[in-house]
Amino acid sequence: MANEYKNIGVVVAEDEAKARELALQKFPHLKDKNFTLRQDEDTLDTWFSSWLWPISVFDGINEPHNKEIEYYYPTNDLVTAPEIIFFWVARMIMSGYEYRQKPCFKNVYFTGIVRDKLGRKMSKSLGNSPDPIELITKYGADGVRMGMLLSSPAGNDLPFDESLCEQGRNFCNKIWNAFRLVKGWELPPQPPSGGLRTPTPLRGAEGASKIAVEWFENKLAQSIESINDQFDKYRISEALMEVYKLFWDEFSSWYLEMVKPAYQQPIDRTTYEATLGFFDALLRLLHPFMPFITEELWHALAERKDGDSIMISPTPPSPPSGGESVAILRGASDSPPEGGLGGAFKEIISNIRAIRLQKNIPFKESLELQVLGEYDTTYNPVIIKMANLSAITKVSEKTSDAVSFLVKTTEFAIPLGNTLNVEEELEHLQKELTHHQGFLQSVLAKLGNEAFVAKAPAQVLDLERKKQADAESKIKSIEEAMAAYRCKK
Repeated sequence: MANEYKNIGVVVAEDEAKARELALQKFPHLKDKNFTLRQDEDTLDTWFSSWLWPISVFDGINEPHNKEIEYYYPTNDLVTAPEIIFFWVARMIMSGYEYRQKPCFKNVYFTGIVRDKLGRKMSKSLGNSPDPIELITKYGADGVRMGMLLSSPAGNDLPFDESLCEQGRNFCNKIWNAFRLVKGWELPPQPPSGGLRTPTPLRGAEGASKIAVEWFENKLAQSIESINDQFDKYRISEALMEVYKLFWDEFSSWYLEMVKPAYQQPIDRTTYEATLGFFDALLRLLHPFMPFITEELWHALAERKDGDSIMISPTPPSPPSGGESVAILRGASDSPPEGGLGGAFKEIISNIRAIRLQKNIPFKESLELQVLGEYDTTYNPVIIKMANLSAITKVSEKTSDAVSFLVKTTEFAIPLGNTLNVEEELEHLQKELTHHQGFLQSVLAKLGNEAFVAKAPAQVLDLERKKQADAESKIKSIEEAMAAYRCKK
């Protein structure tokens, strides 16, 4: 209200007539005075104006039946923070029933609260919030997005750590380097124009590349099924971790190594086209989390039409429903087929590489792998290629100079022969022998202590006796191995 009294008070009413009536009741000295009413320009507070957002943004208050609100209302999901459940979420639902006779959304996803390393809520007043522009400059937008998502499992607060953004940046580099590797492979020459094209064969009917393609196709189908399930349950962080492991571990660390052509040799077209298809599917799976690098690489991966975007391309299809198997090759998944080792081929290769490292055997020197027990030969071409083996032989007894390892219940052995430096091995075994002898003496000292034996519980004594038996067994094995090496000198 304004006149010569200069804004003497405030009244709240539905219209101007009622406001004037209330003003006279509240300020009787204004009777017969020439005063005016001025409507406040900012009568809706933040939360009151926000609760009308699902309707007002589509002009649903003034035009309740326009095309936009009919199309977009109600929406599917609201993503918000838990501390404003009453201030905003509940009020939006109430306004939806009041003005549209139905709720404004079907699901509400409550994010966690972003906290610093001390567990404090990030806020302007505390000054503990990082500058997002600085983070993006340092780690890239995709790196920052991934860092935030990795630290935000469903239902939990976000313990933000800048190192997670660094992890996101490193993952971007991994994706980029994998792309450069694949696009850098050479293809065999095309047949003459008009001539019949002879398909480039894979390396043998059961070649490593053929097995690798079928193995990864199966892994991809399994992962898509799992990722879709995580999305259905709003487990966004878990879905990201699933596709992260799929790309970093299965695709980059294993699949690309399995199909990589020999030095300065071309890759067959069948494998190359399959690899590009896998890369395309992986980029589409990654796009919701890392939109910028995936859009860029998707266009660089193959020719696209004007207006094409990975953002509107369909996600890779799910595997068959109804519990049908998605296995394309017997034993193609990490779940081994009955009676065999199946996907344990990765563990076999890792053990062979560990033996090479321990015994200082260069990769260029081929080794033989002996198998004792049940074994599925499906992955032999892959194991031979990735471990540089001359042969995989099933034997009833390993050679005396072999180093062995177990995968599940099957024993494998690598005959070392001339590849072994006997002096170095004897020195290594002597160190092991000294260590186990010292450990055995400490156990015997405990068991020889009458006070300890009298007071210790039965389970403690049983454990110490087991330690004694294990140490004596290891010492015997080492002494036998040393004796065998000395005979070779």
